[in-house]
Amino acid sequence: MSMIQHWLAHIRTDRVVAFPRDYGLYRRKLLTQKQYLTSCEHAHKNKLEMYTAVLSDYEINNQLITVLYYDIDVDHIDDLSYSLAQDFMIDRLSNLSYSLSYNKNIHDVVELIVQLEPVISVVRALYSGRRGVHLHVDLEPVRVVDLRRAAVYVAELLGIADMVDKQVLGDWKRVSRVPGSYHKLTGNMCVLLNAKTDTELSHLLSTLLAEKFAVKSQCYTVPMPSETREVVSVSGEPPSCISYIVGQLLSGQNITHAARLHLGAYLIRVGLNPVEATALFRRVSDFNESTTLYQLQWIQKHNYKMYSCVKARQLGLCPLPLENCKYYPSPNWWF
Repeated sequence: MSMIQHWLAHIRTDRVVAFPRDYGLYRRKLLTQKQYLTSCEHAHKNKLEMYTAVLSDYEINNQLITVLYYDIDVDHIDDLSYSLAQDFMIDRLSNLSYSLSYNKNIHDVVELIVQLEPVISVVRALYSGRRGVHLHVDLEPVRVVDLRRAAVYVAELLGIADMVDKQVLGDWKRVSRVPGSYHKLTGNMCVLLNAKTDTELSHLLSTLLAEKFAVKSQCYTVPMPSETREVVSVSGEPPSCISYIVGQLLSGQNITHAARLHLGAYLIRVGLNPVEATALFRRVSDFNESTTLYQLQWIQKHNYKMYSCVKARQLGLCPLPLENCKYYPSPNWWF
């Protein structure tokens, strides 16, 4: 991965609304990706410090987490093991791709890295440039009622609860060092030890957090036409675009092909089979059972996704300003 890819992965531009977000210890605001990358490049070339908020303003305002941040410093560890040979230490440092003079502090840091290797190998991690390691446990988006309890719970699962800086836990506004920037006191670069969190681990932790700490919403029911004599319960509130389309359909309006695909993808993703989903489309004036069933089977077979919020807006399927929709920028993250 290039430095640009590392920088974008650091703020998870593929998962969340990344801007605006705070940067620096004095809390200035990053508004665009270009501004962010320019700042990263400047810090890297000129060997400067740079911090960015762990969570974007959108995540903070919506109690949404896509990452848990942990700071582990050798000063917080009571009994590091010193069983490793000095030659192994030097080899380990060279493998981390940064050049440092060998000293007692670095000995401690490398011991810490070796001790944390089982965790570092599966979560996004970096060397802070001085005396510690920063762990970023990337998640699928989850809305939580208590960030601190969620962070402690995951730390316990990972076996690092006794090692982390407790003051960091539960801080929605926390900032973290940017990879490729430099520590002001030591002059050492902040170096990536592992570039990403294991996908299966992210899914497992997100599922557990959703069960224990997620913001609960009322169960929403999608009423089927009377001839089916059943009501399909869907966990969680549907996106506004889906409610909008269902409202049009059940009121007898003819809906567009794009609306049908969007609704069909939603129904399949929340657990209906094509036969069950077909029943909802019987209200359409040009309904053809075989054609509708074929299209829904195609959606299921190819794992067809709903449109992103921006695309749904362009197609006239979204009734709300995008910034007012809690599923922005894509309902596919939740369903």
